[in-house]
Amino acid sequence: MLRSALLCAALWLLRAQPFPCPPTCRCAFRDAAQCSRGTVAGIAALGLPTNLTHILLFQMGRGTLQNNSFSDMTVLQRLLLSDSHVSAIAPGTFNDPIKLKTLRLSRNKITHLPSALLDNLVLLEQLFLDGNELKSLDQNLFQKLVHLQELFLNQNQLAFLPASLFTHLGNLKLLDLSGNNLTHLPEGLFGVQVKLQKLLLHSNRLASLESGLLDSLRALTELQLHTNHLRSIVPGAFDRLRSLSSLTLSENRLEFLPSALFLHSHNLTFLTLSENPLEELPKVLFGEIGGLRELRLKSTQLRTLPAAAFRNLTGLRVLEVSLSPRLSALPEDAFRGLGELQVLALSSTGLASLPAGLLRGLCRLRHVSLRSNRLRALPSALFRNLSSLEEVQLDHNQLETLPGDAFEALPRLAGVLLGHNPWRCDCGLGPFLAWLRRHAGLVGRAEPPRCHGPGPHAGRLLWTLQAGDLGCPRPESWTRLVAEGQSQDHNLFWGLYFLLLAAQALITGIIVFAMIKLCRLFRKLITELWFEAVRKPCN
Repeated sequence: MLRSALLCAALWLLRAQPFPCPPTCRCAFRDAAQCSRGTVAGIAALGLPTNLTHILLFQMGRGTLQNNSFSDMTVLQRLLLSDSHVSAIAPGTFNDPIKLKTLRLSRNKITHLPSALLDNLVLLEQLFLDGNELKSLDQNLFQKLVHLQELFLNQNQLAFLPASLFTHLGNLKLLDLSGNNLTHLPEGLFGVQVKLQKLLLHSNRLASLESGLLDSLRALTELQLHTNHLRSIVPGAFDRLRSLSSLTLSENRLEFLPSALFLHSHNLTFLTLSENPLEELPKVLFGEIGGLRELRLKSTQLRTLPAAAFRNLTGLRVLEVSLSPRLSALPEDAFRGLGELQVLALSSTGLASLPAGLLRGLCRLRHVSLRSNRLRALPSALFRNLSSLEEVQLDHNQLETLPGDAFEALPRLAGVLLGHNPWRCDCGLGPFLAWLRRHAGLVGRAEPPRCHGPGPHAGRLLWTLQAGDLGCPRPESWTRLVAEGQSQDHNLFWGLYFLLLAAQALITGIIVFAMIKLCRLFRKLITELWFEAVRKPCN
């Protein structure tokens, strides 16, 4: 036993001895080397020790990776060869590093990979091929990588994938295919990926998703499909994805969505449908999705929203329906059921008015953006009972006045944006100005509200106006004028009064005269008719 202990100690001491580090490399740890600014073809000439477990090579000169580059490196576990100019890889290059777990070949110039290149890397868990110039992949390239968990093929030029490409990758948890030229995904491509948790397909040219394509992905939690050319989605496309929590469908060409598309997506927490030419939403789109926290619906062609469209999204925190210029009307119960909503964005739409009860029941609402719309007025009860409200954005609208009690009983209100509205600073604005003077600190000063008119007040800051500036008549003004009987305004009043009486008398006289003439005519007519009737029997 003592001999075994001494042998282990000797081996440990040998391993702990520092190895000679190549001149162009840095060796911060005893089994790791970092080299740069050499050439790809000259890696073997660096003289790297064969007992390294970690190698980092970057900014290497352009060339082909030779099959002797990593000879006899049987304990190598991490190989990172990124941000270089690797243009090709010779067959057999990775025959010796059989214990490799991470292989990173990111951001090179690789255009082709030999079919058997990775066959000896049966322990590989992470493979990074992103940022290259790959146009196609051999269907057998990954057939021996049965332990692979993460595969990055993003930012290449792939236009087609063989249906059997991932057949042996049953342990895959992350697959990134984003940033390619894919127009179609073949049936059965993801047939064995039952452990896949994250699938990134964004920034391609996908026009459709085949029925059943995603059905095997029972463990999928994140699916990114944004920035494609999707024109339609088959009904039930996401029904089997019971673990899905994040789904991005923005920046596509979707004009409609199938009814009940998200009926079974009970675990969704994040959903984006923005930047699609959607013209309407189906009356039933969502099932009971109490965990959904964010829903993005900006930049669409929606004209309105269905009544109670979001009633099943009881846990929603953020709802964005902005940048939709055709959105011109909302039903009063459009947001019914959203009792947990905290942020509501309704900016840059075609809304000219809002129902009085639009925000009713949104007791947790903290921020509401109504900026850059066409609003001319607001109901006085719009913000009533919103005790959690902290910020209201009403700038860049067509508001001329607001009710004096528009923001009353909002104990947490900390900011109101009112700039860039054509405020009419006359008597009608008085009640709101009284509130504004009491709460001037709440109004945004970067773009403060200014009077649009009448003329003398144009350009003035609203909170600088005093009650006397608005030209409102005081209740006792006419009484005082009559009592004093001295001002020119008083004489003008009596002159107008008598003129009105004269006009009334003249009109009355004309009417009476006309009535007398009519009565005489009727009398004459009746007399003639009577004489005519008397003469006829005599004939």
